[in-house]
Amino acid sequence: MGFLDFLTGNQPPLIRDSLDDIKVMMDTGRSLFAASSGRLLENEILDEDIAAHQAVISKREHSVRRAVLEHLNIDPKRELVLCMKLLTVAQEAERIGQMGRVIEWAATLANSPRIGTIVDQIRELRNQTLSQFDVARDSFLEGDANKARDVQSEHDRLDADLRKILDQLANSDLSPHQIVPCTIGASSIGRIGEHLTSIARCVIEPLHRVREHGDLS
Repeated sequence: MGFLDFLTGNQPPLIRDSLDDIKVMMDTGRSLFAASSGRLLENEILDEDIAAHQAVISKREHSVRRAVLEHLNIDPKRELVLCMKLLTVAQEAERIGQMGRVIEWAATLANSPRIGTIVDQIRELRNQTLSQFDVARDSFLEGDANKARDVQSEHDRLDADLRKILDQLANSDLSPHQIVPCTIGASSIGRIGEHLTSIARCVIEPLHRVREHGDLS
């Protein structure tokens, strides 16, 4: 059975539960990212419980790990690579939650509202990344290779935009209290985009190549 057949066909109950957990992780990560980036880039009052969102993501990741382990205990030779990809996606989704918390923390470092051309550019980067959450989620849950490739292509474009933004920040005359949170925020948004791309690449790449996409490292 191929990966796409596995996702779109009849899965064992434990694996179906894991896919439900991953959906919750992705949707919760999206809410966390929207709230924390809104705090940083729109100077909004944080009216969401970010810690509670992260706790949900962490709990669901643990659930995926338990389900995969139980499944492999029952039949260790069945769908081993696919189970590894489920663990990979759960880990990437958990990291999205972590980066959302970093964005929230970055907002606390500023001593004045974040405004100006560079902030506008970071906000656009955030908006485009936010739009990729549902596409990345659906590409994996539906086994949709076309959506997965769309996520990959969009990441390549946004990665180029991120590099330009970071270059501008490095040469900016803004105060450190503006440059530092904006740099942390922009970099974190880029990392979230990488994690979304890794999730999508689980559909179209073998396991060992899932994270072979452009980054700043």
